Amino acid sequence: MKNTDLLSYIGAITGLIGTITGIAGAVMGYLSYRKTNEIKALELRLEIMKTGVDAFQKAEDLVDLLARAKRSRNAVAAAMGMRQSGAYERWVRQHTVDEESLSAINESVDQLNVDYSKAPLRELEQAIGEIQSLKTIVNCIMERYLGSIVEDDRNRESIRQQAHARVNS
Repeated sequence: MKNTDLLSYIGAITGLIGTITGIAGAVMGYLSYRKTNEIKALELRLEIMKTGVDAFQKAEDLVDLLARAKRSRNAVAAAMGMRQSGAYERWVRQHTVDEESLSAINESVDQLNVDYSKAPLRELEQAIGEIQSLKTIVNCIMERYLGSIVEDDRNRESIRQQAHARVNS
C-alpha cells in the first residue's frame, strides 16, 4: 500500500468519525434544548401557581382589610367631628374606587385561573406578568389601608390623651 492510499483511508475514516460526532452533537444539542424548554415551562407554571395563590390570598385578605379600615376611619372621624370634612369625603371616594378595583381584580384572578399544562412559553410569560401586575396593585391598595389604620390609631391615641388631659385638669 502506498502512502497516498494510506492517507486517503485515514482521511476517509477521520471524516466519517467527524461526521458521526457532528450528527451526535446536533442530536444531543436538540434534545438538551427540548429538555431545557420543558424545565423552563415547568418552572414558569410553578411560579404562576405560586404567585396566583399569593395574589388570590392577598385579594381575599384585602376584602377584610377594606372593611376594617372603613370601620376604623368612620369611628375616628366621628370621634373627631370630621365626618363632613373634605379629607373624609375624599377618603370615602378612594375607598369606593378601591372596592370596585378589588372586584375587577378578583375577576381577573379568576380569568387567569386556568390549566397551563399545555401552554407555550410565551403564554406562560404573559400570564406571570399579568399575575405579578395584579399582585402589585393589591399590595399598593393594601399598603394604603394599612397606613390608614396606623393613622387612625395615632388619632385615637391623640383623642385619648386629650380626654385624659381634660379629666386631669
